[in-house]
Amino acid sequence: YYVEPKDSADAMLVFGKTKKMLSFYSETFGVKYPWEKYAQVMVRDYVSGAMENTSATVYGKFVFRNKQQLIDRNHEDIIAHELSHHWFGDYVTCESWSNLMLNEGFASYAEYLWMEHEYGKTLADKHLYQDLQAYLSDHPWKEVIRFKYEDKEDMFDDHSYEKGCLILHQLRNTVGDDAFFASIKLYLEKNAFKSVEIHNLRLAFEETTGEDLNWFFNQWFFKK
Repeated sequence: YYVEPKDSADAMLVFGKTKKMLSFYSETFGVKYPWEKYAQVMVRDYVSGAMENTSATVYGKFVFRNKQQLIDRNHEDIIAHELSHHWFGDYVTCESWSNLMLNEGFASYAEYLWMEHEYGKTLADKHLYQDLQAYLSDHPWKEVIRFKYEDKEDMFDDHSYEKGCLILHQLRNTVGDDAFFASIKLYLEKNAFKSVEIHNLRLAFEETTGEDLNWFFNQWFFKK
């Protein structure tokens, strides 16, 4: 963990659960953390808020909080989000901005999975409800997987993140936990170090469940 010297006493309070997260995601996704190391770097005046890079994540200074500030709020969700990108975004990468949900929707749902595991379903569901409110206020409503946009930055919205997360939760409830996590494992293994589109995810779920899931993907990913 790279922080300014004056912040070093509180660094473990901010990042201390990273090792546990690494183990949790490796087990949950069914694929061991795929890189040689993992570093987290705190910087000032960072334009992107937080950004995973393969084997290292950079955070804007707002993520760092001292012992007193952590009583009110931590940013563990952001730490979980960026770590999970090392599977969904780096290990398997969306082949176009149109399919950005395969990076950001999964990373947002990884926040839920971590909170569910570490703090229980009630707190995790509260987090998911906040995602729902963010999506509902993101007008105009549009397709999650969409091929027409003015600029790639337009894809970094509450549809790619929050609605993508909500649809994944819906998919989990539709097929059940065993099939959901088995499908995720298969998706990662079959597409390791490759670029993918949403149909690669559908095919992994269909292979696992033995069901035709075009109806689900057409309704939730390709329609408003």
